[in-house]
Amino acid sequence: MIDSTQDLTITLPIPASARQVAQQFAQAQPTPEKAAQVYRNTLAVLLMRDYLQMLDVPTNLEASYSWNPIARLCADVADLEITGLGRLECRSIQMSDRSCSMPPDVWQDRIGYVVVQLDEACRAGTLLGFVPRVTTTMLPLAQLQSLDALLLRLHQPAPVVVQLSQWFNQVFEPQWQAIAAWLENRDTNYAMAFRAKQVKGMTIDTPEAVKHLVEQLYANQAEQEPERSTLSTANVGVIPALTQLLQTTQDEEIRWTAAELLWTLDPDHPAAGVRRITDLGIHLAGHAIALMVAILPKPEQKVAVLLRVYPMAGQAYLPPELQLVGLDAGGQAFLTTQARRKDDYIQLKFTADLGERFSVRIALESASIVENFVV
Repeated sequence: MIDSTQDLTITLPIPASARQVAQQFAQAQPTPEKAAQVYRNTLAVLLMRDYLQMLDVPTNLEASYSWNPIARLCADVADLEITGLGRLECRSIQMSDRSCSMPPDVWQDRIGYVVVQLDEACRAGTLLGFVPRVTTTMLPLAQLQSLDALLLRLHQPAPVVVQLSQWFNQVFEPQWQAIAAWLENRDTNYAMAFRAKQVKGMTIDTPEAVKHLVEQLYANQAEQEPERSTLSTANVGVIPALTQLLQTTQDEEIRWTAAELLWTLDPDHPAAGVRRITDLGIHLAGHAIALMVAILPKPEQKVAVLLRVYPMAGQAYLPPELQLVGLDAGGQAFLTTQARRKDDYIQLKFTADLGERFSVRIALESASIVENFVV
């Protein structure tokens, strides 16, 4: 036992019912080695479940990967779903171990890791400590934090998650404002810059320029998607042409260019999707920024997402090296971009499924802000 946590560990008995469940899971495995792994993983999960029950912390075994027969067979998992928080990994060790195995299977999609020391007969287990994250396959026991750190983690307020699909129903979180309302509180120069009539670097301050850009979009669509029908703007008009383009194109660049053009011509048009913006304040090394999120419905329960960061507080450009990063549900970056000198905004575009979770991290130097979303 390590001295730094010896007075903070907790030992609990392992009831016969837990050993029976663990034996049942183990018997379904193809090799003795895999059976022993599943047996010990199951005991660690059940011991942690019992401890959390004593603390009135709700759990859901059935939602855990460790309770899924396929996951048990294909991966080394020992997670316990904490209701409303996420998955806590419960890794077991033997009495003589001085480090704990942390397979790459469990490095993501976890709210933390608990190490459980099982006695030789598997009649009792000791909760040794907690770490919030791991990045190596072996965790030295000396690096464990006390169980107090786990309790603090479990009682942290749940992060606010923005419900993007509700935006299509005109249901918005208070801090996310409509573009027009948000601009009313900005200085004149900033508002004029935000409303600058340029799309893809082209000025669209005349009907002829607008028509030319729309026809160019249709030409691009015909080149990339020859099976798609085309329209003549002279016959149907610019806005109907843009609407059909948004509904039919499979090219994301064309889709977002058409959307941005429609925002300029008719911001409230139903085909233009939904845009909202929030003031993130002066939190990044003294720089004030705003985050805009736009969403467009797509076929097959998918949504196109645009993230864009703007400078504020009278600044014309973003600070160089400011990063905008899209993170998946496990916290892994799937898209990233960085501001250069004289960038007045940076952006990311991607497609997400309904119900999919992601986060946005905006970082500069050692400061960062994270916003959480579910589509």
